[in-house]
Amino acid sequence: MKTFKVRGREILAINISGKIFCLDGRCTHAGAPLAEGVIDERVLTCPWHYSQFNITSGSVLRGPAYKQLRTYKVEERENSLYVDL
Repeated sequence: MKTFKVRGREILAINISGKIFCLDGRCTHAGAPLAEGVIDERVLTCPWHYSQFNITSGSVLRGPAYKQLRTYKVEERENSLYVDL
């Protein structure tokens, strides 16, 4: 996992088996930094209150978060990552 800022947004990039997924970098519940969370398969667990999100869709799998994470289309070209904001 790696977090970066683009146009004032904190984006979290996650590599799962060579495929990159990009989502909002902060939990929708209390703003926890998701880069400090834990990944198990395609599930991201928030480090503060343990909300769980599906990495591929951003959907909430377990609360207390109820709002899904925004996901971003990603394209890899010539060792660079392009994120569609």
